[in-house]
Amino acid sequence: MDVTNVEAAKPSVRAFSGARRWVATVAASFITAYALDLVATSLGLLVVASGLLSGIGYVEALLLLLASYVFWGSGLWAVIKANWALLQRTGACTNILAKVGHDLAVRLGWSLRWRKLAAYVGNTATELAKEAPYYIGAGGFALFTDSVSAIDAIVFLAGANTGAAIYGFALARGLGYFLARLAKRGIYASFDTEWEPGAYLKEYYSEIEPEERETIAFFVDAMKDADRTQPALVFGVGPTLHHVFLAAEKVSEIHLGEYLPANLQEIERWLGRDPEAHDWRRFVEYTLECEGLDRPAPEEITFREEMTRARITDLLHVDLRAENPLGVENTRQYATVISAYCADSATGDKAEWATYMQRIAGLVQPGGMLLVAALRRSRGYVVGGKTFPSADVDEADLQAVLEPRFGRRNLTIQACKLDGPAGKGYSGVVLACACDRAERGMVALRRAATPPLPALSWARAVRARAEAQP
Repeated sequence: MDVTNVEAAKPSVRAFSGARRWVATVAASFITAYALDLVATSLGLLVVASGLLSGIGYVEALLLLLASYVFWGSGLWAVIKANWALLQRTGACTNILAKVGHDLAVRLGWSLRWRKLAAYVGNTATELAKEAPYYIGAGGFALFTDSVSAIDAIVFLAGANTGAAIYGFALARGLGYFLARLAKRGIYASFDTEWEPGAYLKEYYSEIEPEERETIAFFVDAMKDADRTQPALVFGVGPTLHHVFLAAEKVSEIHLGEYLPANLQEIERWLGRDPEAHDWRRFVEYTLECEGLDRPAPEEITFREEMTRARITDLLHVDLRAENPLGVENTRQYATVISAYCADSATGDKAEWATYMQRIAGLVQPGGMLLVAALRRSRGYVVGGKTFPSADVDEADLQAVLEPRFGRRNLTIQACKLDGPAGKGYSGVVLACACDRAERGMVALRRAATPPLPALSWARAVRARAEAQP
């Protein structure tokens, strides 16, 4: 998700921020705890007072208690999952320990899986602790009064567990409805105030995720038709370079367009060889593999990095909210435009996304090529426990917005379903290449007339020399 521009979360509909998340969590925790106790205790007392189970024995009572715990556990699981979804979307939840565990894991730089586990453990520990007063109360009455028998105490616990389960299912349903309302109203974290490039890089680019394997391979194949004589624009580059390396050998120069200054600063750190800059070598290696190099050598990776630094000649401030995203004075168009996880990750509104995509497509010169990647049917993606918008688009939406500009037969669109749960807010991506096929003959002639750039041939020469040495 290469963030571009948009203040997607306007003040009137912005998700909770900072201290407000903690205030909301503490308040929700106390309210839901008291409500749970009220429902569970009331149902437990009601079951005992009704006398419906007064004639059962110890074995039946214990079996009933066991069954109630199974029911209670299923209700608890529903609440835990709903709280996790709420944490991911708003940064707040209905359980203090779940938020403590989650936020601590975020600060420690733990992966999404471990953050989820920390939240789950905090939530479970809280609910188990809530069981103690019921056992103390029921056991105390059974031991110290003659009016309450041991069986009555067990029946009370079974009723309380049932009440807690019913409440859990109701709370989970309520949280789900609340999240649906947030999605409908477009309530997300703010790019301008809550976006953290470092957290994004660490969370998404410490390794090559499945969506990026699909995206890079698709783009590498499409870039075979790029015009080597012309510059390329990577629009909405974010703080990332993984879609830039694949263009370095295929175009004359590269311009990077981005809205957030903090993202451009990350790019500048890498260009300046800052030791603290993000390490992209694994992505360069995978790019070279997609281009046909088997097990690229360190020298080959370094050469592509240096070539990329040399090809990047301009860093542009862009803004999709403007009719001309490059600025009023800049009416330039490009032979090749790459825009990955940009427009769809800048807004939660599909109509707004369509407008942004049309503006990006307008940056492609006649006969040029546009490469696009988007999250498939996602309403939001998670970075550092905060949910940023996604426009809930799919391949049909992408075709509808690109076809008027490029024509149906000039589009190649590929939907990719990703394995595993949608823990970050998405479970698939859509990739597209829009290229005026009528112009490809001229492109081929230009490529034939242009001496090939030396990256791949140089890399193979390095390898040949290395293999020839004893």
